[in-house]
Amino acid sequence: MIRLIAVILVSLWMGGCLLLPKGTPVFVDARHGKLWSGHGVLLEVSEDRAYCRVAVRNRALVVEKRWVDCKAVHRRAPKRL
Repeated sequence: MIRLIAVILVSLWMGGCLLLPKGTPVFVDARHGKLWSGHGVLLEVSEDRAYCRVAVRNRALVVEKRWVDCKAVHRRAPKRL
C-alpha cells in the first residue's frame, strides 16, 4: 500500500501536477477560477498581449495551466531565501 502511494506521488510530481514550472512569479486575481492562492508563474503572453498563460494551483493543490486576461495578472517579487 505504501509503495502504491509512493508511485502515485512520484508520477504526479514527474507529470508536473504538484510543482509549479519555472517562469516569472505573478499573482492572479481570484475571480479567474477557484485557486488555492493567487501565486503562480507566467508562462507566455499572446501576440496581442491580451491573454497570458499562467500556471497556478487550484483548491485541490493540483497545478493548472490556463489562459487568463492579462489585466488579472500582476507582477510579484520572488521569494527570498
